[in-house]
Amino acid sequence: MRILFATFAVKTHLHPQIPIAWALRAAGHEVRVASQPDLVPDITGAGLTAVPVGDPLRLGEQMKDLDERRDEAEDADGDALEALHYLELTDMSELRPERLTYDYMHTRFAVKTMSDFQILNSDKTVDDLVGFARDWKPDLVLWDTMTFAAPVAAAACGAAHARIMFGLDLLARMRESYLTELAGRPAGLRDDPLAEWLGWTLDRYGCEFTEDVVVGQWTVDPVPTSLRLPVDLQYVPVRYIPYNGPAVLPGWLREPPRRRRVCLTLGVSFRETMGGDRTPLAELLDAVADLDVEVVATLDAGQLAELGRIPDNVRVVDFVPLAALLPSCAAIVHHGGSGTVTTALAAGVPQIIAPTEIWCNVHKARRIQELGAGLYCRVDRFSAGEFRNMLVRVLDDPAFTTRARDLRTEVMSTPAPAEITATLERLTTEYRRYGR
Repeated sequence: MRILFATFAVKTHLHPQIPIAWALRAAGHEVRVASQPDLVPDITGAGLTAVPVGDPLRLGEQMKDLDERRDEAEDADGDALEALHYLELTDMSELRPERLTYDYMHTRFAVKTMSDFQILNSDKTVDDLVGFARDWKPDLVLWDTMTFAAPVAAAACGAAHARIMFGLDLLARMRESYLTELAGRPAGLRDDPLAEWLGWTLDRYGCEFTEDVVVGQWTVDPVPTSLRLPVDLQYVPVRYIPYNGPAVLPGWLREPPRRRRVCLTLGVSFRETMGGDRTPLAELLDAVADLDVEVVATLDAGQLAELGRIPDNVRVVDFVPLAALLPSCAAIVHHGGSGTVTTALAAGVPQIIAPTEIWCNVHKARRIQELGAGLYCRVDRFSAGEFRNMLVRVLDDPAFTTRARDLRTEVMSTPAPAEITATLERLTTEYRRYGR
C-alpha cells in the first residue's frame, strides 16, 4: 500500500507518528510524511521521506506575537482583553455536562475554526496536499487530529483515512456533545462553524462534507486505556513508543546514578512554541538544593543565563532523550505535555506535574494523581515550597512507584505498532473508495 502521514509543523505532533510510520515501512508499504516546510528536517532526520506542503508555519513566532499582544492589552477595556484570551476561547477541555451548553461549545468551535484550524490548514497547505494526494494516490492517509487538510485530501483522492492521537480526544468528546445539542435545535438554528468551513473547503475539490472528515473513519490511539475519554468512535489502540528525534547518549548517562535521580523538564516543544517558562526555575532548584538527589534539568541557553547560581546537585543539559534518561530516574517533574506524560508512563516513573492549561494537560495530570502514579499542582500555585513537599512525598512513598509501574505494564500490554499493521491494512481495504 501507499500510506501518507500528515501533521502540522510541530515536533510533538510528528513524534507519535514516527514509530507507526516505520512499522508500516518495515512491513513493506510505501510511506510519505507531509507537513509545512518547517518540519522537513525532523521528518528526514527520522529516515522518512518528507512532502513539504504550504508555506512555513512558524508557530513559535505566532505564539510569541500572541503573548506580546496579550501583555499590551492588560490595560485595555474588558472587550478588548477578552478578544485576546485566545487560550480560553479555544479551550476544548471542558467535560462537565452542565457547562457544555450550545453557546459554550459554539463559541469554542467558531473561534478554534477561525484561528487554529485555518492557520494550521491554510488554503495553500490544503491545495498542495490535495495535489500531491491526487498525483501519488495513497491508499491510506493517517493524520494528526488537527490537520484537517489530510482528510480533505483523502476525500479528494478516494483514500481511506484515520486520525493518530497526540493526547486525549477532547475534540471528538466535545464534538459528540455538540452534535447532540444541534440535533435538539430547530433546523434554522443549527450553526456548525467547523462543518461549514470544512464543507466549503471540500467543495473546492468536488467533495461533500461528512462527519468522518472531523473525526476520521477510525482513530489510532497511543493513549493508555486508563487515561482515555469515553467517546463513541472506532479506536485502534497502539503502544506508545517514545521517540525524541536523533540523539547521542551522553557518557554520564551510561553510569548508574549515585543517588536518586530526578528529571526536571519543560519539554522541548513547549520551550520552542509557547514563548518561555511559566514556572520560577531558580526558586525550584534552590528549594531542593539540600536534598539527597541528583536533579537533571533540561534548560536551553536563555533559561540557563537567567538562573545565575546552579546548586551542586543539579546537572543542566540542553537536551537528553527522555526515553534514555527516565529508566534511571526516581521521579520526573514537568508541565504535562503529552509526549512527556506518555514517555514517563512507558518508563514506569512517578510524575510531578504543574500542567499548563493547554489542550489536555490538566486532565492528564489529574488522572495520574487519581491513579496514584504521581501528584499535580496548578501551575499558578506551583511554588518552590509546594514543589519540595511534593517531591519529598513522591520519593519517600513507594506506593507512587508501584502504581507507576502498574501503568507501565498497561502500556506494554498494548499492541506495538508492528502488531497493528494487519488491522490498518484490513480497515484500509474496508474504507478505501474503489474505482478512483
